[in-house]
Amino acid sequence: MVYASRYGSDLSVPETWEKHNWERPYVFLKKLEIDYSQGRHDFQSHRYLLDKLVSGYNLKHAISRRSFTSVAEHELPASVLDALLRCLYQALAQETHLFAGVVTHGVQGWADAAWLLDHTPRALKRSDRASDTEVVAKIIQGQEWARGKGITVLLGINWQFAIDAFVEPDIAYARALLDVGRVGHALLLEGQHHGLASRMTPAVHEETASQMLRLSEERDVLYAIRLVFPG
Repeated sequence: MVYASRYGSDLSVPETWEKHNWERPYVFLKKLEIDYSQGRHDFQSHRYLLDKLVSGYNLKHAISRRSFTSVAEHELPASVLDALLRCLYQALAQETHLFAGVVTHGVQGWADAAWLLDHTPRALKRSDRASDTEVVAKIIQGQEWARGKGITVLLGINWQFAIDAFVEPDIAYARALLDVGRVGHALLLEGQHHGLASRMTPAVHEETASQMLRLSEERDVLYAIRLVFPG
């Protein structure tokens, strides 16, 4: 894992950020600010997110950020997973420095298993490692909302493509943190369109996620989002 460091740079961390041990996110933000100010990247429209807001969605419902505390007992239709996978593939086709894994539990016609999405070429590969709710709970640091039927999406950075796109590792990592949040928001909106509630966290246990998805060394999981029918 590559992290930004304040040492050896000319970035001055404000006292409040330093007091609360926020040096790392501050450095990320400043590096991104400098990167954008130098005009290194063209503006992108992020159609995979914009489409969710202009194609018949109820905006008031979409921004309600509906979360869940309990999970319905009935299975999820396969059509719901299909819609989420389409959303993911659309996003990954643009955010080529990211990757995604999907864990299914209680989806009609699908095994309870973990799947790795590749978009170049497009493929969905099943992992042969354990992927039950206990494993998912460990990935999200033991939080109880891993339990029950639902779909868990894990988003992360593919360093092989990220360095090619952004050159500097700190910039690549900081951009990935922003971009997985945007992709997660697109999934949240897609899920709400199908009646799903969601919860998400950047607090992931990377080693467990890597083992479950059989990830190579150049891939790191950064973000988890779980989508369910609320109970």
